Amino acid sequence: MATPSRLTVTDLDFDTIKTNLKTFLNQQSEFSDYNFEGSTLGVLIDLLAYNTHYNAYYLNMIANESFLDTALLRDSVISHAKLLGYTPSSKNAAIAYINITIETNDSTVDTLTMPRGTKFTSEIIGDFPYNFVTVENYTVTKSGTKYIFNNIPIYEGIFNTYSFIQDNGANPNQIFTLPDQNVDTRTIKVTIKDNPSNSSSEVYTRSTDILDLNSTSNAFYLQEGRDLRYQIYFGDDFISKKLPDGAQIIVTYLVTNGSVANRASSFLNLTSISGYTNVVISTVTAAIGGSERESVDSIKFSAPQAYSTQNRLVTTKDYASFIKLSYPGIQSISVWGGEEQTPKVFNKVFISIKMKEGFFLSENEKTRILNSIIKPKAIVTTDAEILEPDYTYILVNGRVKYDSTKTNLSSNDLKNVIRNSIISYNNTNLETFNSRYVQSRLQDDIDNSDPSIVGSVIETKIKKKVPIFINELKTYIIDFGSELRRGSLQDKLVSEYFDIFDFQGTRRTIRFEEIPYSSTGIESIEILNSGINYRNVPTVTITGDGTGAKATAILLNGRVTEIVIDNPGINYTSATVTINGDGTSASAIAIVQGKKGYLRTVYYNENSEAKIIEEYAGTINYETGLIQTNEYNILSVYGEAESLSFVAFAKETIIDSKRNTIVLIDSLDAESISIALQPL
Repeated sequence: MATPSRLTVTDLDFDTIKTNLKTFLNQQSEFSDYNFEGSTLGVLIDLLAYNTHYNAYYLNMIANESFLDTALLRDSVISHAKLLGYTPSSKNAAIAYINITIETNDSTVDTLTMPRGTKFTSEIIGDFPYNFVTVENYTVTKSGTKYIFNNIPIYEGIFNTYSFIQDNGANPNQIFTLPDQNVDTRTIKVTIKDNPSNSSSEVYTRSTDILDLNSTSNAFYLQEGRDLRYQIYFGDDFISKKLPDGAQIIVTYLVTNGSVANRASSFLNLTSISGYTNVVISTVTAAIGGSERESVDSIKFSAPQAYSTQNRLVTTKDYASFIKLSYPGIQSISVWGGEEQTPKVFNKVFISIKMKEGFFLSENEKTRILNSIIKPKAIVTTDAEILEPDYTYILVNGRVKYDSTKTNLSSNDLKNVIRNSIISYNNTNLETFNSRYVQSRLQDDIDNSDPSIVGSVIETKIKKKVPIFINELKTYIIDFGSELRRGSLQDKLVSEYFDIFDFQGTRRTIRFEEIPYSSTGIESIEILNSGINYRNVPTVTITGDGTGAKATAILLNGRVTEIVIDNPGINYTSATVTINGDGTSASAIAIVQGKKGYLRTVYYNENSEAKIIEEYAGTINYETGLIQTNEYNILSVYGEAESLSFVAFAKETIIDSKRNTIVLIDSLDAESISIALQPL
């Protein structure tokens, strides 16, 4: 009699398990000729197969949930994050800054306190207005007949207060679950009374670092529990104080709607302020920073990153990960050391932040990030500075050939398809720090956006916006951050139009424009090493791809102190300087005219003729992309009210963002995308 084969236990899907069970039973003498299909025993085999399959699936899921990188359930991910000392971020309330002026005839009260929890309401956003409150008390001294509160932060949401009683028998671990899901954990305040009947109480503060604690510290801790509700818990009389039995725990916190209130910019007080109703509110900064609860994917990514910093800011990566964790409204962040600055600055960290909502952070928010988030964790000897993102706007001018027989789209519809492909390229590849614009890849996206497109040609321009100062005499510096192409009479670097008074006092509408040059000779020669022991004037030889350049050296005390250009020559793009004589070591480099250009200012008369206001109004460094204007008192501009735009041609078709630069194609700018269709 043959020995029956064993069951195959590595096959875990239902059908294979069922087949294996039947095969095993058929090899038994009792069931060798048994037909399992439709029989009662067949039902039992189905039941065994289902049970085995359920167990296999269950154990597989348990294995997945046992590791942070494979866990799917939020509770499992939270549990793993706890082991790394990581608490997921809650919803964050949007914060606006306002000025409040209260008019009063009361001459007896010199100071006024606006209490925590003072309520305001915003304009309608979407379908609803949103409630805002103060989260601290603010006291001011009367100024004349007015109380003036400046730069007061107000948070979106409503305050809730909840009370617990500690019962050592029922709750030995002293863990208390907050009943609301949408808590902004930054606003949690905990007050403890040893007995509910006591009038005295102690304030406990949230701890994130046990190294700062001892057995008498008034501290509480925070963790995320089940059902998206946060829990607070307390110490054990070794690391911070333990609650006495019967203690009353009073918790207040803000319940917020998160990101939906971002951009709120108009506010009214809902109640009187300390009894006064004659209140005028002006907005300093619209609401920003509102964000949603941290997602599972974000927790899985951020927890190991936070663990690696050990709650300290040392490297630039530490700064980036910790700030993004503590301020979830950030879309992109760039951090670099002062040694990368020009000129170098040591013992300093520079930070640039791009928010999910809006282009820039307010000065109030910068101060809050520096003082509340960075300073408590940074090395004592290292200072931090937040710089604004420097936006480089890409202007795409495309000529697209297409076969009209291969599409049913109208020319306008086809333009929209191409435009959408350009916007998609921007959303996928640009608008963040350390991004890169690659013209060839954008061109591929355009060519592949519709089957009718045969090919395309793209020209890339770049736009920079410089903040202006109305009615102030200022020199303006514009840094394009990449090499520029020298312009021609038809295509040259230009600015937007703006108004000034000319030299005769007449108001003119003018613009900056590049002065194109056709010749490219040697502009100057810079001495790198003066050399020594020259008795006779050495010979200066200029070699390169142009012709005719000549220069003469000037000696002083045996050293070459200057080299004078006798003839700049023409058609040079690069040149080398050689110094030959009876001394040694003198060396120099040639500066080609094509590396430097000039601006002029012009206006157009009633016959559309260009009239020059100032022949040399500024300089252009084509290599570095740096432009500097002369001093101008600008009266008004014809573009954005607070900036003046300059548009130039990029020399390279690959444009990188560096440090605080962000490269983007602004779909809201009518100049950013220009498409000309050419049918075959």
